[in-house]
Amino acid sequence: MNLKQNILIPLIIITTAISCPGGGGGGGGAAFALLGLGGGGGDVPAPKLEILYEGVSRESGSTLDLGSEPVGTADGKTGTITIKNSGNVAITLPGSPNIVALSGTHASQFSITQPATSSLAAGASVTFTLNFKPTGGTGARTAIIKIDSSDAAVGSFQLNLTGTAEAAAPRLAVSVGATQIASNGNYGMGSVEIDSFGSAVTFTVKNTGSLTANLDGPPAVTATGTQFVLNLAGFPTTIAANASATFTIQFSPSGVAEVKSSNIAVSYDGALAFLFTVSGTATPKPVPTIAISHNSSNFTTGGSIPTFGVVWPTLTSSTKTVTISNTGTATMTGITLSKPSGHTGDFTISAFSAGTTLAAGTSGTFTIQFAPTTTNARAAVVRVATANGNNGIASSADLNVSGTGKTGADVLVSWTGTNEKAVNDTDGGYKVCYSKTSGFTPVHNGTTIFCSDVPNTGGTTPVSKVISVPTFGDWYFKVYSYGKYNTTGGTPSTQTSAVNVPST
Repeated sequence: MNLKQNILIPLIIITTAISCPGGGGGGGGAAFALLGLGGGGGDVPAPKLEILYEGVSRESGSTLDLGSEPVGTADGKTGTITIKNSGNVAITLPGSPNIVALSGTHASQFSITQPATSSLAAGASVTFTLNFKPTGGTGARTAIIKIDSSDAAVGSFQLNLTGTAEAAAPRLAVSVGATQIASNGNYGMGSVEIDSFGSAVTFTVKNTGSLTANLDGPPAVTATGTQFVLNLAGFPTTIAANASATFTIQFSPSGVAEVKSSNIAVSYDGALAFLFTVSGTATPKPVPTIAISHNSSNFTTGGSIPTFGVVWPTLTSSTKTVTISNTGTATMTGITLSKPSGHTGDFTISAFSAGTTLAAGTSGTFTIQFAPTTTNARAAVVRVATANGNNGIASSADLNVSGTGKTGADVLVSWTGTNEKAVNDTDGGYKVCYSKTSGFTPVHNGTTIFCSDVPNTGGTTPVSKVISVPTFGDWYFKVYSYGKYNTTGGTPSTQTSAVNVPST
């Protein structure tokens, strides 16, 4: 019975404590306090030590494998360790004489730089570097680092270090200034205009190994992209351990505007190479672009300007305005206007308002006029040329111009029929004489006085005649008759009729 009671009593007490929290006096409260279920109030402020290697959080007691490294290298292999306070109050790192202690079998082949501070505020961090530089023979190497802190949960944080010492060997690394280029990484060459050269970038090749590197070649450095120009002047055939050599690359893009790249290989010792890529952005080359228009119509590639119509010789037509625009992104140069063919003397062109150059996004004009020197159809070619208007290369556009020199104007002359002797005979008729001089003597001379016969036909007496005068202005007309028995004609009419022929 006593055994049964000893078993049941604790069970009853535990069940009661869980089912009746805070009830029945102090017994319940005491039970909760004992089990850690009572009280309240959230997390207690505390520091929290966190260690990260190359950005990855590590547990105390874990192992960091630093990989392999040839023995005898000058620089060794380096990594970065971060000490971070992930807690909500400051943490101290009380290690003495060093914040980070290094020990172990091969501690002499590992080295560390001490953190810059021994106290970290909540959320703060500090870094130090770890270096592995093996000596002696090949094989595994080990060491231990310890970091003491005020974190009660991890008072002493330990990392086990391992690395492998390999036989002495050459090893190349490439950098630009202080920027180290990762193996199979990329270096950006920036942006360069098409058909231009970017600045030469100097690449340093360092032998970080422990034996001389025998470079393959020549060339010791090769590129797959022809738009990345290598300059290997003075580049050696060997690079001793811990020594360096340099070469340059210039980005000189052509073709279309886009990102361009090239694979670069620094080859050595027959089967080894440091590989990386370079890339750059080819940007559009600023170029001028010509546009030619007249009355909102496009004549950039040439064409026929609407005709000037009919114009009296010695007169000048109204003007036609032609606009030249530069729709590109660079200054247009070498702008010229000419009349290479046709009736060039019958057409005049003004000087281009912008001169011989035209800035990007601007326009200028010139005018064309028709001033015929003679009658009938006249035509010529007006040529617009530039040194670089066709997206950076020379351009030329021919504008065909035309007009007609007016040959005369028709004037209807009418009169009243008369009955002079035999005027109605078939061999009789009238003469219409005209001149630009009032009171002229009606004798045809073909230059200043003109006469035209109007014969009778079939006994019909004509009473009108359409006369084509050769020029504009005031013309004076006289009409008289002639007949079978007075072949020189009768007395001319004393009446003179005046007609104004307009110039348009």
